[in-house]
Amino acid sequence: MSRKRIFESMIADNVAKIASGLENPDDFNTPILASHVIEAVKKIGINLHTTKEGLLICYFCNKGPFTKKGYYLHLIRSHYYDLIDSVVRESERIASSSKDVGSL
Repeated sequence: MSRKRIFESMIADNVAKIASGLENPDDFNTPILASHVIEAVKKIGINLHTTKEGLLICYFCNKGPFTKKGYYLHLIRSHYYDLIDSVVRESERIASSSKDVGSL
């Protein structure tokens, strides 16, 4: 498995765990990823935690209701690349805004 695929797998897994409520976003931290990527994983995971009447519903396709584990599995199986793309876009946005702040 290539290094890129390992990072993608780690990112998708952690976003899905945070979104489904299996992992607390405050507990996610790793020295392997850059700080802006860690921030993006937490932010996307929190934003994907969508509920209707207390039940987990998929942010991407509105399927559900899911249990925590069911939503985690659904995200990994059906929206793996959506998770990665969302984190890439958010981490690029965070990194570019950090550069803008640093140049002031």
